[in-house]
Amino acid sequence: MDHDLTDLTDVIDGTRHVLFGFDGPLLRAEATAWPTPYADPLVRTLAAVGTGLAVVTGTSPAAVSRYLAGRGLADCFGPHIHGRVEDALASLGASPAVSLLIGATPADLTAARQAGVPFLGYGRDEHHVELLRRAGARRVVPSLEPVLTAVRAAAQRAARLGP
Repeated sequence: MDHDLTDLTDVIDGTRHVLFGFDGPLLRAEATAWPTPYADPLVRTLAAVGTGLAVVTGTSPAAVSRYLAGRGLADCFGPHIHGRVEDALASLGASPAVSLLIGATPADLTAARQAGVPFLGYGRDEHHVELLRRAGARRVVPSLEPVLTAVRAAAQRAARLGP
């Protein structure tokens, strides 16, 4: 799979805004709602290093807000919960070129492409990885752990280089 740390660090470097698809990257929507492993520390780390964050979802914004508040993540996203990628970008004042959409569905990939936003796929198992690959996703990770590692590495590198 294409989740080489160097490749992910290259994706993360220069990214100033990250949009999360809600179903998959933040929440494993199955019989019961469980957080996606490594999602919480990834969100908190991105927020801590100053990355603008938004959620893109077809789910009710109120339901997403309740979920984020329950996880202690509401302050990381603020009011940036939207149904469309373009609305999320506008609310953040973000350029597509310095943004990244982390999504779990072919629809997330299509939305990213239409908005001109780079895409990182999250497939929780081989079936979901294959769905994203067949849809044309170039980068797909089976876990958010290497993404978190790449964000931390990029932050450390930036701290060493200074302002």
